[in-house]
Amino acid sequence: MRVMSTSRAERAASTRGKLLDAAVQLFLDKPYDEVSVHDLADTAGVAYGLVAHHFGNKRGIHVEAMRQIARMLTQAPPPPGPPGMRIRHFIRDHLAAIRQNPAAYLGLMLSADSDSRAIVDSGKQLAVQSTSEILGLDSERPALRLVLRSWLVTVNEVAVAWIQDGYLFPAEDMVELLTATLAELLRQAARLDPELDPVPGLSAPKRSVSPKKTSRT
Repeated sequence: MRVMSTSRAERAASTRGKLLDAAVQLFLDKPYDEVSVHDLADTAGVAYGLVAHHFGNKRGIHVEAMRQIARMLTQAPPPPGPPGMRIRHFIRDHLAAIRQNPAAYLGLMLSADSDSRAIVDSGKQLAVQSTSEILGLDSERPALRLVLRSWLVTVNEVAVAWIQDGYLFPAEDMVELLTATLAELLRQAARLDPELDPVPGLSAPKRSVSPKKTSRT
């Protein structure tokens, strides 16, 4: 009896996984209104009624698909170290995750439906908190929240353009661009709130410039 129960649970988990994979695939390719429950079931290779059984309705499976896409882009916190090193590590990992899943990132960022926007907004709130912790700053300060939200919007817009332009610039140059942008925004936050530390450690590392060779005549 226990073997039969386990087997039934495994089949149910497999069916749910197939439906979720199908939903991720379809909702990345088409707007919400252009995907039907029949499309989801046919792509997953399961019976039509199993969509409602596992997810309630199309809206339910759409929400889970958007969450799954967000999980695909989740990254681990950066290792301990100075703020400048940690924030660069954070951006570098973010860009790496995007490059591994560009369709998922564009699907989530460019989607206009309310489910996707809610997931993006929730992720942004968590990112404000984690970025504050990396910088060693108090996320409850309004000026800091303001500039970090602005910076995260910039990160997303830059990443979308980077993908759409075919990764024209090296990832490391994008890391320095976004770090420098954050440093400037933090300086402006310190102007609004003089008690904030602008985190000078975020300044871009100096690059050695080879002296130009002069030709002898």
